[in-house]
Amino acid sequence: MPPRRERKTWTLPAAPGPSLRQRVEQKEREAGLRCYDPSCGIGPSDEEPIPEILGQSMKQLSIHPLSHPGEGSLCAHTFHPACLVSAERVAGWGGEDNAKPHVEVSCPVCRDLGSVTRKEWDEGVLAL
Repeated sequence: MPPRRERKTWTLPAAPGPSLRQRVEQKEREAGLRCYDPSCGIGPSDEEPIPEILGQSMKQLSIHPLSHPGEGSLCAHTFHPACLVSAERVAGWGGEDNAKPHVEVSCPVCRDLGSVTRKEWDEGVLAL
């Protein structure tokens, strides 16, 4: 009887990398067309691949830490003001107290808790 060959242990194949959609969305983020909101309604879409670009609507903002409102960035994610307001309203947040200079928000991607200025919030409300 011939000697048995040693069996190799099975390993999971290497990941294929990002999908085509992920690559396209990353390029759109780098160009400033898309924010990190999964349901970004301002950047390009399948229905409207070349959006009407308005300077104000393409502005992106970052969420500031609660300890230093208006300064620095809480995380690497940036959002169009309208996308952030929309995501926060869906999540049950809302910026109801108009007396405060900052609105407490949660990052729609990583869920870190931070704030944006009242001016940035109001820009998003008007853009909806």
